[in-house]
Amino acid sequence: MEGVTQDPFREDRLDAHPHASLTSRLKRKLEKIDGEWRFHERPDLSALVNWSSGKNAPFHRWFRYREAYSPELVQALNLGDRILDPFCGCGSALVGAAQRNKNSFGIDLNPLATFVAQVKLHALSLSELSDVEHFASSLSTLDLDADVFSLIPDTQIANKVFEPSILTCILNLKRHIQSYPSSTASRNFLLLAWVGILEKVGSYFKEGNGIKYRNALRRPGKYIRRQEGWQLQRFGSDQKSYVISSFLEHVRNMLLDAEAWATMKGRGEVCNGNALELSNLAPGRFDSIVFSPPYANRFDYFESMKVELWFGGFVESQADLQRLRKSSLRSHLGADLKRESVVLPELEALISDMDRQSSSWRMGVPDLLRGYFSDMVEVLRQCREKLTDDGTCHVVVGNSAFAGVIIPSDSLTARAAELAGFGETEIWVTRHLTVAPQQRTALAGFEHFMRESIVVLLP
Repeated sequence: MEGVTQDPFREDRLDAHPHASLTSRLKRKLEKIDGEWRFHERPDLSALVNWSSGKNAPFHRWFRYREAYSPELVQALNLGDRILDPFCGCGSALVGAAQRNKNSFGIDLNPLATFVAQVKLHALSLSELSDVEHFASSLSTLDLDADVFSLIPDTQIANKVFEPSILTCILNLKRHIQSYPSSTASRNFLLLAWVGILEKVGSYFKEGNGIKYRNALRRPGKYIRRQEGWQLQRFGSDQKSYVISSFLEHVRNMLLDAEAWATMKGRGEVCNGNALELSNLAPGRFDSIVFSPPYANRFDYFESMKVELWFGGFVESQADLQRLRKSSLRSHLGADLKRESVVLPELEALISDMDRQSSSWRMGVPDLLRGYFSDMVEVLRQCREKLTDDGTCHVVVGNSAFAGVIIPSDSLTARAAELAGFGETEIWVTRHLTVAPQQRTALAGFEHFMRESIVVLLP
C-alpha cells in the first residue's frame, strides 16, 4: 500500500500549467504510461485474438463462446511443446495445441467452460461414437412430452427463457441423455450437443453483460416489444420438431468433427479451478503460457451464461452462482471487491480524472479496476513461477473506457507483470477497438488508445 506519495504521475508533475484542461491532462498521462513500453503493430494477428475467425471451426463450433480466441494463435505465436492456459475457457488453446502435437494444461473457474473443453479433448472410441449415433437415431421413439416440473432448475428465469413446449422437450431430452446406458464420455458428448443448442432453441440470446429476450427488438437506445407471433416465425408451428431437428443437426456436426480426433496427437488436460491458485493446480513447469483473462470491462460472464449453467446442472442454487462470481477475477462488479489490492500509481492517476457524476463511478468501477490489476499481479506472479527459464508468456488484453477515461489495460498489465517479477516486455497491438457510444463525445481524439493487444513477457 505504500508508494503513493512517490507517484511520478502526480498532477503537479504532469501539468506545468495548473489550468490545463482535463483532456490535455488525460492525454499526457496516457502517453506517459504507454511510453514505458515497446509497442509493435501486429495487424497480422488481428483475426486470431477474437472468436469470429474460429467460430465455425471443427470442435469450436460445438459451443458458442464469444470470449474465445482462435486455436491458430498457438501456431502464430510459435508456442512451445508444453503450454499452460490459466483462463482456458472452452479450450481454444488446448485444442490448438493438441492439433499441433503439443501438450497443454488448462484452468478455468467456470464449470461449464471446463466441461466443454474436456469433451473436446476426450476422443471417443468407435463403440462410443456408435452409441452416440444410436441415441440420435432413436429420438423418434423417446417420450419427450412427460411432465418435467421436478426437472425445472430452481431459478426465476426458468419459464422466461424457453417457450412452454420447448421447455418440456429439452428437459425430457436431457433426462434421456443422462439415463442413456452408455459410457460417461458418450453421455457427456450428447450433453454438450444439448447444451450447445439451448441458445438456438431458447427465447433468449447472449448480449454484452447478460442475456436479452427474443420478444424484444433493439432500437436506438432502447428495446421494444415484438408483436405476437414472433415464436411462429422463429420456431415454426411445431416447436418440438424444431428442438429435435436442431439437436440432430448439432450432433451430426459434432460427429463429423470427431473424425479429426485421430490427427490430434497432443495431450490436453483441464482443471476446474481458480487462476489465482494456479501454483497449486498446474503440475510442473511450462515452455509457454498463453491466456486471455476476462477484460476489465465490467462484463460478468457468469451472468451471460446463466441459462446454460442452470439448465446444464453446473450450478444448483443462487449460492453456487454467487460463490463463482465472488471468487472470480475482479473484472466485474459481482466479484469480491473487498479483497486487498496493491497500488498502481499509473492507475490511480487515471482514476483521479474520472467523472464523479458518472454511473461507473457510482457503481464502484474504481475499486473494480484496483482489484483487477491487483489480481493480474498475483496471476502473473504464479505464471512466472510456472514458466521455464527460457519460456514466454503471452497475455491477450483489451483496453476499456469508464467515466470519460481510457484504461490502457495492455500497459497496466505490463506494469503488473513487472511487479510480478517478469523481465523484458513488449506490447503487440493487434487491432483498434471502438469506443462505446456513451463515451464517444468525451473521448473524441483518444480513439487510438483503444486497443486489443498481446502483452509478451519474458522471465
